[in-house]
Amino acid sequence: MMKNYWKIGIFLGLVSGSGLALAVDESRPNVLFIAVDDLRSQLGCYGYEDMVTPNIDSLAADGVLFEHHYVSHPICIPSRAALLTSLRSERTQQVYGPAKWVDVEGVQTVGRTFGDAGYSTASFGKVWHTTGRVDPELADRFDVVWKRSDDSIYADPELSKLRQELDYSDREGVRRIKAQLPAAEGPFDVPDEAYGDGQMVGEVMQFIENSVEAGEPFLAIVGFQKPHLPFNAPKKYWDLYDPQNPPGTPRLEELPEGGSKYEIRTNHELWRYAEGFRLNKPPSGEAANRLRHAYAACISFVDAQIGKILAEVDRLGIRDNTIIVFWSDHGFQLGHLGSWTKGTNLEMTAGSPLIISAPNFAEGAKTTRVVESVDLFPTLVDLCGLAPLEITDGKSLRPLLEEPMSEEWTYPGYHLVRRGGPPLGRAVRDERFRYVEWRKSWERDSKIMDVELYDYLKHPEERINVADNPEYAKERERLAKLLWEWDAKAKASSSL
Repeated sequence: MMKNYWKIGIFLGLVSGSGLALAVDESRPNVLFIAVDDLRSQLGCYGYEDMVTPNIDSLAADGVLFEHHYVSHPICIPSRAALLTSLRSERTQQVYGPAKWVDVEGVQTVGRTFGDAGYSTASFGKVWHTTGRVDPELADRFDVVWKRSDDSIYADPELSKLRQELDYSDREGVRRIKAQLPAAEGPFDVPDEAYGDGQMVGEVMQFIENSVEAGEPFLAIVGFQKPHLPFNAPKKYWDLYDPQNPPGTPRLEELPEGGSKYEIRTNHELWRYAEGFRLNKPPSGEAANRLRHAYAACISFVDAQIGKILAEVDRLGIRDNTIIVFWSDHGFQLGHLGSWTKGTNLEMTAGSPLIISAPNFAEGAKTTRVVESVDLFPTLVDLCGLAPLEITDGKSLRPLLEEPMSEEWTYPGYHLVRRGGPPLGRAVRDERFRYVEWRKSWERDSKIMDVELYDYLKHPEERINVADNPEYAKERERLAKLLWEWDAKAKASSSL
């Protein structure tokens, strides 16, 4: 595999009586980080041949595709906090709600770190995500912050107006309005710019062009909202798929044999939309097909927007000095194994797509080595020649970019699920197995409520929980020890 021979930027400090002058090597690579919301690995490059995702597929052909990438917690807020601080949820105590990661002593953030190193930085769309207490965009720091407007979620002006009337202090009013908002709008024959993700692209392209003209290396984190609910996209993307047989239709719609009841998620976010209020149960039949059809349309919509940004990078002639990362904050279930949406320890939500295209590294490669979202921040710091992070739960992926199937990479992945109260499901995943313990609290000696163990070599679709199978006793013991070895290292208390 190809090695990286970059002449990484060096800070030269020239101390004089008037202070410190810094000269920055302009060969430092740019970073274009593309974050997509609620996207499972339903892409052509991940084996979904009926998906129309040419731009993401092209990116995979230029870089390394990670088949076993796992998020820290398969919910937007904690997953993004883990990505942008390189700290797992166990350490930050970030599960949902307010930004608890800010309380970790010595915590570093991506925007601030790259800004301090002389990069021009920007956050577009959905990057950080939290509720109350602190604005993470301010706790971090970016030169440019662009947010989509709420009236760009629906193309229909009446629906946009209705949505803007939401007053979360009025519970009955919220229920009344949300019962009228569709989970999949239209489809309407409108331009891409009718929706926020389409509007964002022009802003991203302008920032990149400005940075290039100024001769500044840039960090641009581009957060696409789709395919997050509501599944809204222009009609031309719906027309790519058969509404009667949409991509991603699961073959298995029941919980795994012996699976934990704690893994089941039925409506979750769907209750916020008209379909959820009408059904009051998991969608099926025509209703389920419509949602799957709309989800696929949203993926192709996002793919087209990514294509525009990549074309601009090529037009400016900076592709050979730009690291491009494609990532999703978690996967998504559309009826798979009895669940809808996210927030389970199952493969479809705990795992998500990850592609890294970096100049002078491997191209068109795939790896089955296990990696985590917390690895991405230290990877970018490493590749861009910045000082190593003082506190991190991740490790640089450079070895896998050089040799994607390196036998020296033997790390497992960790993730957890907590939905506001007990039980808490903590999991460890290696290339063959996933082991999950559902306990009453974070404490190792707290009551154990359920255990799951899946053998992906024998049952790649998570058909059977083998935790109680005596043939797997040694593996269960090994993985349980591995799970709690991390707990011993984590600095987080069990006071959640």
